[in-house]
Amino acid sequence: MKRSFTKAISVILCISIVCCAGSMAAFAAEKKTDCGADCEFYPTIIIPGLGQSNTWVLDDNGDFVLDDEGNKISSFPAYIQIPELIKRVIGPALLSLVTQRDMGLSTALADAIELCFGINTCDNEAKPSEKVFVEKYPYPFSECNEEEMAEINSHIPFDKYPTNLPEDHLYYFTYNSFGNHVDTTKELCEYIDMVKEQTGHDKVNIVPISQGGTFANSLFEYYPEYMDCLHKVIYIVPALDGSTIIGDVFNDRVTFLEADYLYNGFLEEIGLLDANTARIIEVVARILPDEVLMACLEAAVERLVESVMTTSTGMWALCPSGDYLTAAEKYLSSPERASIKAQTYRYYQAQLNSDANIQKLLDKGVQVFNVCEYNFAMINVGETWDTQNADYIIHTDSTSMGAYFANVGETLPDDYVQKNTYCSNPEHNHISPDRVVDASAGLLPDTTFYFDGQRHDLTQHNSIILKLAFKLIADDEIKDVYSSPEFPQFNAGRDVREIETIIDQAKAVDASSLSSEEASKLSAAVAEAERVLESNTCTAEEWENACMNLTAVLIEIGVLEAEKVPSGFFEKLSLWLYDNYGTNGYSEMPLLTVKNVIGGVKNLVTGIIG
Repeated sequence: MKRSFTKAISVILCISIVCCAGSMAAFAAEKKTDCGADCEFYPTIIIPGLGQSNTWVLDDNGDFVLDDEGNKISSFPAYIQIPELIKRVIGPALLSLVTQRDMGLSTALADAIELCFGINTCDNEAKPSEKVFVEKYPYPFSECNEEEMAEINSHIPFDKYPTNLPEDHLYYFTYNSFGNHVDTTKELCEYIDMVKEQTGHDKVNIVPISQGGTFANSLFEYYPEYMDCLHKVIYIVPALDGSTIIGDVFNDRVTFLEADYLYNGFLEEIGLLDANTARIIEVVARILPDEVLMACLEAAVERLVESVMTTSTGMWALCPSGDYLTAAEKYLSSPERASIKAQTYRYYQAQLNSDANIQKLLDKGVQVFNVCEYNFAMINVGETWDTQNADYIIHTDSTSMGAYFANVGETLPDDYVQKNTYCSNPEHNHISPDRVVDASAGLLPDTTFYFDGQRHDLTQHNSIILKLAFKLIADDEIKDVYSSPEFPQFNAGRDVREIETIIDQAKAVDASSLSSEEASKLSAAVAEAERVLESNTCTAEEWENACMNLTAVLIEIGVLEAEKVPSGFFEKLSLWLYDNYGTNGYSEMPLLTVKNVIGGVKNLVTGIIG
């Protein structure tokens, strides 16, 4: 009886497995479009950037972990567990504050970092935790529900700038940014196969964005046969040679671990905090002596890198090729890290071969385009932050495929002649109007578009980049940077949110409540703002002037209030503390004050006697 029961269960399990496999295959093979591959469009797969895929935390039973409101909890970039954090840190923190010494606080903070980011730690085979669930979209936009489309549009607003491409030809490939790069590349291959099956087309477009560019590198290196599946590759600010931020972190070139820099403008310059908030933090941070604070920061960063970043081949793929070997020697030399080292070295070769592989695409007739942003310094986490041109997150050498740039705030010399490394046409001028970029030195001088003063993390708010990308996706009218005056090779960065907001505020004004002069001013200012918003070629100065002018009119008619200039109290206090006490904490200041007074008296007496 027992044997028969066991056999029955086995049969049921086998049938279940077969049925599950069959249903997945059927799902992939099921046609999602009626065009029968006989249409003017190519299916397009978006490969998004860092953190632009939903990844959820699972519990030990494989169920979603929910917050107090019943919402799923994201694992990116960390799983914050406030009660457990307080429990671990509160004791050492209080002891350290009372004694003004490191009473286990640095270790507690390192443990807290591991607790939060540990969800993203991979094992020694670079396999991510099974407690991280990646939300997948194995179907086109046309079958995404409202919540899924809202998520996609939050990263790439297709709803604001619709493309002519039918929604049943648009796909969004998702992945774990902290996951296994080799496995994700294989998943991308399978996704391409699925899209071809669902649409009936034998070729697709891919749009690698930011970190997505690393998967294009590995796709072409590991699976070159998939080049034959591609019609067009449209890179958007791709991390083809990583980001020097990651290279600096992996190679111990972290600026904020220097007390003088931390207390002297780092938090303001990093750009994530306003000046007042940054200076308040600088003032508050002095409740601990500088050596205690720095010990805590160093321990936290070391634990984050050692336990999380160095186990993730996804993070290693963001390390520039020039930084990889020294970083790998430091973190991947032990026998237990041999598999991670082998996988990352394989990707390192893909980085080195990136240009050659893109050239193979061109030789096969694949159209390749690129969008690069420039004239922002790198976010000032690492020592190299101000030594190269960047888009705030990725250095331009990586995103431009090797174009030549003057550093931020500088221009090319007056006698500079373009290098023509990849352009032999004497009629082509690839030097930007601002004399910062020599695009002829980049691999794709005729199909790379440059945006001055555009921040990497605000790319989705640049209407021109989105219109250009959607145009490239939808048809083949644009062949190069000379195809359309609407999309010149060199253009200005922008963030449409501010101007769209003030235009909406202006249009909501009841004109009948205004004087004729006020109404006329408002109408003209709105018209100019709308003109620059719709224009793809307005300069940064025109954009700024239109915003300022409309804002000024709205202030004049009482719709908006003029911004109050902050008092700068905390900035002055922070600077005064730094000038008089350096990086010392409050507990050290009385003794320093006494020493300074004694020193002053000695100098006074010496001067009198002398």
